Parts: sequence; structure tokens; C-alpha cells
Amino acid sequence: MQESGNNVLFVTNEDEIVNQLSDQLILLRNIDCILIRLYTDACDAIDKDRPQSIIITCSNREEEASCLETIKLMKHHTIVPIILVLREYNEDFIKLANKAGISDCVTVEYGHSEILMRTIWSLQKNEMRETHKKTTRLLEQLKVLDPKTGFYTTKQSKRVFANEISYLQDNKLDAVLMAITPNENAGIKITKEKLDEVVKGNVRGSDIVIMHTDNIYFLILTNTNLSGAMIVWSRIIKTIGAEGTICGCITDIATNPIDDFAKLMEDALKVALTAPNNFIAINNDKEDEDVWLESKGDKSSHNLKLFQQIFKKKMASTIRPIFEFAKKSAKRKLQKISFDINETPSSIELTLTKDDKVSKLKIEHTGTSYLTVHFIHEGLDSPENKKANMEFNEITEPKIKDIIDTFIVEYLGYANK
Repeated sequence: MQESGNNVLFVTNEDEIVNQLSDQLILLRNIDCILIRLYTDACDAIDKDRPQSIIITCSNREEEASCLETIKLMKHHTIVPIILVLREYNEDFIKLANKAGISDCVTVEYGHSEILMRTIWSLQKNEMRETHKKTTRLLEQLKVLDPKTGFYTTKQSKRVFANEISYLQDNKLDAVLMAITPNENAGIKITKEKLDEVVKGNVRGSDIVIMHTDNIYFLILTNTNLSGAMIVWSRIIKTIGAEGTICGCITDIATNPIDDFAKLMEDALKVALTAPNNFIAINNDKEDEDVWLESKGDKSSHNLKLFQQIFKKKMASTIRPIFEFAKKSAKRKLQKISFDINETPSSIELTLTKDDKVSKLKIEHTGTSYLTVHFIHEGLDSPENKKANMEFNEITEPKIKDIIDTFIVEYLGYANK
């Protein structure tokens, strides 16, 4: 085993590719060592030599199954980056290899310099991982990080919070601050362990979670705007599965002074107890700062404004284009049926008419964090006439298309009776 430098494990069953690549990889550093091993010897080499980067080659389609199995076995022995080198590009195989655990992929045709560069990157990534692991261990020992959740503890919350906010503001980075706490008025209570699990499962690795108090979570969502934060909130509520169990609020980090944030969020969480969906969006305009604090229930104007902005964007980017596409398609396929679209600032409605048979599909936003989808077949009762709620993060082109297709199928069954 090398006393210094990096061990790069080169796993291959092909002599020719060894000759092609090993000379280039020597360009790393004199103290770095290239370990060439067969597939069957890869795991033993990992246990013995502890490489800092792994390259595995796959020569042809016949070798793919064996290559995948070797990648899976290696992932049981190490967490260092694995680079897959292919003779030819094969998208399906790359997807399987990615699922098995590779961190990067390159084909031989890109040249030796590209493979060398990927190897250097993987070594840097491994160094960062090791540094992060040591730093995390130290922060856990100092009671700054909770080892169970990875959240910053209440003990050092003020210092961590001030440091994170200051860094974001100094570097003019986009970020949103979200606060979450259990709803003390809820009929269904949520345990701290459950809420820990939900929050941890719905934030990214780059996001920061700080326990402001024993039951108030501060989430610093980096590279995120208010609309993006709303999607995170919707995802958290959906994971919990019971509305009204928690309260939440969000604000943009860019404009508020650091000293104001904690009090601002604490007060907002109290207002969220009586707000729609137990959620508040805080306005950053100083002239209106007290408006949201005095609002109750459906009078939460800043919530309404934020939701309307999100709906407007979704309407322009996703909903309306799919409705228009469906209308053009219907003119070709359903020539005997009238297909009309009507739009208001808060809804879009599709009306199908054939003779005296009229049906309407309506997607409506009433100011909450979700939309309501109505199927209305005139002259029919339930279950044909129905409505359902749809979260903002569920609004995708395939989802809207599927709703329209389902509606048209139902209408054809109704109109052709």
C-alpha cells in the first residue's frame, strides 16, 4: 500500500485499453499509484489498498452484465467515486450503471486528456468528502450538529444562523428562509421524531436546517425563490399526509437585517395558526410590514399574492399551452365536437359541446396552495361530476395532458349515449 499520494484503482479485463490509458494517468503525480486489477480482483484491491478513485472500463455489450455486477460489489466495499469508461456510448447501460453507483462516465473517443481530468476531479471529490466527514465529526462532538438528524442544534443556533445569513447576503446569493413548527391547535399531533424525518427527507444536501428552539425549525433553502420554497412546503405537507398538523412561514433572505429574522419568523408562525393552510408568506416591503401580522384567515393578502404569482407562471408555462395543444388536436380528431377555451385570472375552462351534450373541465385557483380540478357533465350527477385538489408541484405537462385526456374520454362516453 502507498505510504503517501493517491491510489487510483483501474479495473479492467482488457489489456489494450490498459496500454492506451495507463500512460496518460501517470501524468497525475509521481507519488500517485495506478493499481491495475481484473474485475474479479477489484474488491480485494479496495480492501487492501484503499484507493481514492476508481476507474472501471467496459469494452463491449457482452461485458456489460459483468461490469454492472462489479460496480455493485465495489459499492459495498467503498464510497469513493467510480468513473465508468466505455468504448461506445450506450444510454441504457449508462442509466443502469448510474443506478448501480458510478459517479461519472466518459467514452474513450473523448480522449485521454478528458479521462485524466475526470480522474483528477474524482480525487478532489474524495478529498472533499473526507474533509467534510472530519468536520462533521468535530461539529457533532462540539454539540453543534445533531448526529441523528444532521441538523444544527439549538445550542449554537444563533451563531450558525447569523453566519449563514451573513454569508448569503455578502455574496448576494438567492435563498429563502422557511420556519416550521407543530400546530398546537391541531387535532392530530405530530411527534418531533416524525417531523425530523419529514424535514430531512424533503431538503437538499445544500440546504441548512437549524433547530431555532426545541420545536421550531429554520430551513435555509439556497438557490431558491419564494415559488420554489412553496413547492418544498407542499412536498412536506404531502409527506405528512394530514393538513393542519404543522404551521409554516417563508421570507426572502435578501433584504431583511440579520437581527430581525428570528423575531419576524416567530411572530409569523403565531399568525400562521389562523392563516389559510396554516401558512404565511412574509412581505419584505417595510411600508407594509405590519399588514400580514394583522391579517387573519382568508385576509392573508400576501399569501394570496404569492399563490397568484405561482398560478400565473404555471398557467403561462404549462397549463395554457397544453389546453391549446389539446384544442388543435381535437379539431383534427373530433370534428363534430365544439371545443372552446375560456380563461380568467384565476381559472381556465374547457367546454366540449355536441348537440345538447355539454361538459366542462375547469382548473381553478382560489388563493390557496393548491388548484381545484372540476369535471362537470351537465345533466349528470355524481360520480360523473367530481372535483379534486392538485398541488402546485404536481402541475406538469404530462399531468395536465392526462387530465384533459381523461375528461375527453368521459365526455365521449356521455355524449355518445
